[in-house]
Amino acid sequence: MNEAAQQTKRGSMVKRMLLLTLTTALIVLAVFAFANRDRLSAEGLRGLFGGASAQLSGDAFHYEPGSNQVFAAAGNGLAVVSSSSAALFDASGTAVFRRAVSYDMPAVFASGTGALFCDLGGTGCLAVDASGLTLPLEAAGEILTASRSDAGWIVLTTAKPGYKGLVSVYDSAGELNYQWYSGAGYVLSARVSPDGKHLAVLCADQGGGKLHLLRLNSEEEAAAAEFPGEEPYDLVFLGGDTLCAVGARGLRFFSLDGVERGRWDADGSLTDYAFGGDFAAVCVHSSPGGAGGSLLTLDAGGIVLGRADLETAPLSLAAQGKRVLAMTAGGLTLYDRALSPLQSEKALSTAKRALLRADGAALLMTSYAAELRRFDGSAEERFD
Repeated sequence: MNEAAQQTKRGSMVKRMLLLTLTTALIVLAVFAFANRDRLSAEGLRGLFGGASAQLSGDAFHYEPGSNQVFAAAGNGLAVVSSSSAALFDASGTAVFRRAVSYDMPAVFASGTGALFCDLGGTGCLAVDASGLTLPLEAAGEILTASRSDAGWIVLTTAKPGYKGLVSVYDSAGELNYQWYSGAGYVLSARVSPDGKHLAVLCADQGGGKLHLLRLNSEEEAAAAEFPGEEPYDLVFLGGDTLCAVGARGLRFFSLDGVERGRWDADGSLTDYAFGGDFAAVCVHSSPGGAGGSLLTLDAGGIVLGRADLETAPLSLAAQGKRVLAMTAGGLTLYDRALSPLQSEKALSTAKRALLRADGAALLMTSYAAELRRFDGSAEERFD
C-alpha cells in the first residue's frame, strides 16, 4: 500500500473515531438531561454548573398539563401549579422555575417579585423569587391558608395542636419574622400590609367573623373588628392603608386601626370578585342559577364606581391597575375602572381563565399553554 493510500486510510479511521466520540458524548448528554430533567430550571442549572447563569430556552408560557390547575399573574409573568407540577415564567414566557410536585389541593400566590406554591391541607410548600431561586421556607405544619404580598412577604397559616392555627410571617428573603397563635377563631385569611409593618388576620369566631390587626414589631394586638352574624371568608389590602373583608353578603372596608370606612351589600349572590390597586370588582347574580348578572366596581370606601349588565355570567374576572377584564362564553371585554368598555375580542374556546398582567396585557390560559393579548385589535404570537 503506497503512502497516499495509508494517509487516506488513517484519515478515514480518525473521522470514524471522532464521529464515534461525538455520538457517545451526545448519548451521554441525552441520558444526563433525562435523568436530571426536573433540575433543568434556572435554579437547577445554577446548582449543576456551579453558579453559572444558564437558562432554559423552552417554549414560552408552556407548562405541563395536570389536574387541579391554578394560575396567578406574577407581575408581567405567570405562575402555574397543578397536582403534579409547578412553574414560574418571566414576562417573555421563559420558565425560570419548574418543579415536579405532589399536591392534593394546589394553590399559588404570586406577584412581580416571585411566587408561593403550596398544598393546602398538606405540608408541601415552595417559595420562589422572580429569578427562580427557592427561598429557605418550610411550613410548620399542615397548611390551612396562605398569602403573598407584592413586596414578597409570605404568610403561612398552619395547624397547631392546642390552637386554632399558627400564623407565620416570612420576609422577602424567606426568613421567619413573626408568629401569631389563634386560640379562639379559625383563621380564614391572613395578610401582611404593603409596607411590611402590619399583619391582618380574619377569623371565623363564635357568632360570626373577627378581624385582628397587629404590628409586626409588637406581640400585642393593635385593634380588632367584629362581624356579628356574618361569614367573611377573604381579606385584601387596598391602597396600602385600607382592608377589604369579603363575605357572602358583600364587602366591608376598614382602616388599619379597625375603624369601618364603608361597606357594600350585595343585592343577590356574590359569585366572583377581583381587586385592582385601589378598587374592587364584583360580579352579582340577582337570582340563583341566573344566566346573566351585574358587574360592579367599588372604591376603597364601598362607593360604586361603575356598573355593567352581563348577558352571560363571567367565566373569569380579573383586575389590574385601573382595568377590569371579564371573560364570558361570548369573549373578552376590557373595561376601565368605571366599567366603560374599552375593547372586546373573541376568546379561545379552550381558555380556562384570563389574567391581566401588570403592563395591561392579558394571558388566556389553556390546559397546557397561554396566549398573550395586547388589546390592540390582534392577538400576539400564540405561545404553545
